[in-house]
Amino acid sequence: MDSRKHLPFFASLGVLGLLFLVCVYYVYDAYQSYAKADTALRRTNVTVRTLVEGVSLPGIAEPLALTDENVAAAKADLVALEARQAALRTAIAGPVDSQIDSRFVGIANELGTQIQESVARWRELLRKRDIRLASRDETSFGFRRYVRNVGTQPQRLYREVDRQRKVIEWILEMLIEARTPGSPLLLQSIDREPIETYPAVTTPAGDSHAFSIDTPSAEILAVKLQPDEFVLSGHSFRRPGLVGSLAFRVRFVGKTDTLRAFINLVQNSGKPVVVSGIEISQPNAETLKELFSTSTALGVTTPGAPQPALPAFAFPSLSSDPTPSATPPPKAERVPVVPSSATEFTVRLEYLFPLETAPAK
Repeated sequence: MDSRKHLPFFASLGVLGLLFLVCVYYVYDAYQSYAKADTALRRTNVTVRTLVEGVSLPGIAEPLALTDENVAAAKADLVALEARQAALRTAIAGPVDSQIDSRFVGIANELGTQIQESVARWRELLRKRDIRLASRDETSFGFRRYVRNVGTQPQRLYREVDRQRKVIEWILEMLIEARTPGSPLLLQSIDREPIETYPAVTTPAGDSHAFSIDTPSAEILAVKLQPDEFVLSGHSFRRPGLVGSLAFRVRFVGKTDTLRAFINLVQNSGKPVVVSGIEISQPNAETLKELFSTSTALGVTTPGAPQPALPAFAFPSLSSDPTPSATPPPKAERVPVVPSSATEFTVRLEYLFPLETAPAK
């Protein structure tokens, strides 16, 4: 049989077969959609029936059902929970007037200029208060990467970095106030956590400039740490999803009473700042030389010169002879027990703030 004579017939059969396959596909797809919808409907019916009839729970006599009384109780519990959360946020962050916040809305160049101006102002303030600064590396108060490299500015997290600047200024004010007039004090550095260099974290809202409290290790940072920067490690008051913090580290050399006054000022300030750690060590000869670099302003002399009398505990010498003497007895000799000396302190601080939690779905 010559198939060419029946070509229209075979073509018609092919078209009919193709239409049949298309119909089968659409019927199958419609059946799958119906099956999924039917399954979802069955689950919904089960859920609704469970809500209406109630769920039996251990320790409850009657099943817990979706009644008007239970709905009202659930709403009351939600209101109480929101009030509790607000109270916890206030307990963490303190009153609004005690918080250190930033309303910076400018660009990176403006923030970089503010940082450089602040560092210059802080140096001048310490000079006027006759407080030594470490000479081996010009103190930049945690912003060395922006002060020593002209034109460098933060690339992200402007408000958070600006808040770090304000917290550092407050820490510096507390340290200046804690120092007893005339007491030697050498500020080695105020270090900060460089949060703007951490890898960006994308939030559920799509914001890639959020600050994550999940501190990365120093090995995965995008940039090299500066001498006045550090990665927070060890004990911390941070709690993922609940409490965040900005970490700082104050390194200075002075008397113990300065440290005691500084800690008390921080504790009694009402600010959400906590002391997370204190390290104490003996300064080396070079540090002591920097501390006692002048003798007129602080009332001390350079190492090697005659030292002034230092306050110390003393035991008076006692005599067993009760007979009074015509001549006045010699003054009791003062024997130093605890010498007055300078100590090197490293105080770790954290500024706490509550984290915004995602609404329940």
